[in-house]
Amino acid sequence: MILKNSFYLFKSVIRQKDYLFWFLAFPIVLLVILVTIFSSTTDVERINLSLYLIKPEQGEFSNIIYDVFNNLSSGENKIFDLKVFNSISSKDNMLSDLKSEKVNGIVEIPKGFDAALLSNFAFKSFGLSFEPPTIKIYSLKHSTTSQTASLIVKNIFERFDLEFAKRMKDIKEYEVETEIVGTKETFSYVDFLYPGILILAIFFTGLLGIGSELAWYKEGKIYKRLHVTSLSPISFFSSFFLSRAYFIIIQIVVVSAICKFVYKSTINPFNPAFLFYMFLSTVTFCAMGFFISAVSKSANSAGIVGQILQFPMQFLGGIYFPVQGVPWFIKWIVLINPITYLCDGVRGSLGIMSSTYPKFLSVLVPLIYIVIFLYIALKKYMVSEFS
Repeated sequence: MILKNSFYLFKSVIRQKDYLFWFLAFPIVLLVILVTIFSSTTDVERINLSLYLIKPEQGEFSNIIYDVFNNLSSGENKIFDLKVFNSISSKDNMLSDLKSEKVNGIVEIPKGFDAALLSNFAFKSFGLSFEPPTIKIYSLKHSTTSQTASLIVKNIFERFDLEFAKRMKDIKEYEVETEIVGTKETFSYVDFLYPGILILAIFFTGLLGIGSELAWYKEGKIYKRLHVTSLSPISFFSSFFLSRAYFIIIQIVVVSAICKFVYKSTINPFNPAFLFYMFLSTVTFCAMGFFISAVSKSANSAGIVGQILQFPMQFLGGIYFPVQGVPWFIKWIVLINPITYLCDGVRGSLGIMSSTYPKFLSVLVPLIYIVIFLYIALKKYMVSEFS
């Protein structure tokens, strides 16, 4: 009987075009808009820096510098667009290109660089001082790109100091081992937003869909008519919640398919932690909708309560962006908001970002709300509608 009634109630829901729009299409539209706007702010685009290299003579050390910059200017992952000049006669034209931002930087190897470098090593070996050769790096003031190119070139030349020393005598270079620490190499706004949009869709279904409709049943004296049928109140509410669970499953499947196949989210929708938080969110917000319908006198008042609650809860729940740094006078809304703990729990469990709160709070706080909402709602219904 419960299953039969749940399918009937589910069919009545999917026939309502406005219901399908607000609780299924709207979260998808919102997802597309947010990803389109904000994904570009988290994507790192490759920038190739244009560079002039003045290399007036051939020599071992000059060629080492050329080889390094040439390697950094070739291949798919190149850093520079390099142009080499073997004469300083056109230096004025190069500086004009730099001032007009046609090039981001100029590196000048002076004449006699190799001979001066060898002399410097020789004098140092005898403990004598010698003026080292100077490589000039030209950059454009107040140009961020040019200053970035200059900084990269300076870091490259710091490496040359050790390489040149190795050419003169045997030096055992230290080894560096790198390790990526964390759960993801890059931040993906799609991965961040994906569980948030699902929680939002379930939140809308529970807060506005269930709350307003159950309040409409109460306003229309539907519960009073149940007394003359064989359907018990528990069976009715079980069928109703089960029918909304079917709809929530559709929401999860549709949003997951779009995120996985259109936006290439790396989240596994079959991850046990992900499924657990989707289930916990469903129970939490269905219980909240049940509570709102119980304390509201009409469907209109239930809708007003839902509209008042939905904006602060969704925007201060971490659905769209982290909310740890909000001012203290609204921090209390974040801390009492069940969405905060659900979003934090699912993202922390999936490794999207580190959890702000202890994991047990991500489960305990929603469970507390479930118990409170159901207890008050059932007591209210039993007194006012089924006594």
